[in-house]
Amino acid sequence: MSRVRAGLAFTLNMTNNRPSGFANPWLQLALSVICVLASELLLKRGASDTASLAGAWSWTGISGLASPLVWWAILLIMLSFLSWLYVLKYIPLSVAFPLSRVVDVLVPICCWIFLGEIISARRWCGIALVIIGLAIVAKPVARLEERL
Repeated sequence: MSRVRAGLAFTLNMTNNRPSGFANPWLQLALSVICVLASELLLKRGASDTASLAGAWSWTGISGLASPLVWWAILLIMLSFLSWLYVLKYIPLSVAFPLSRVVDVLVPICCWIFLGEIISARRWCGIALVIIGLAIVAKPVARLEERL
């Protein structure tokens, strides 16, 4: 039980000293997720656009580097990485990582909406389970934020 209290005290200490505005780590967490989401969509589009390019190395996917969309995606991945490092300065990994998995819900839904990909019933069930898991993880975090 003392580990749980120590973890809660660590979390409270980390959140009491956090910046506000654009530097708010929760906002940075959302920015990181959005960058990953956008990069995945751009990577898919860029890879699809260059799939017909023939070459000795085309089987590796390296031909995707011929697409400007892939380079934009790489830039977004780097931005997400920088934002994630900032998040980890203020939010414990045991809290931030599970919440960042909202991207596992957003990517398939955005692929369905924007790319016209089909989502099977089994995959929809998996997405629902991830949403339930996120709700379970987010509830204690929301309570913690209310106390601050």
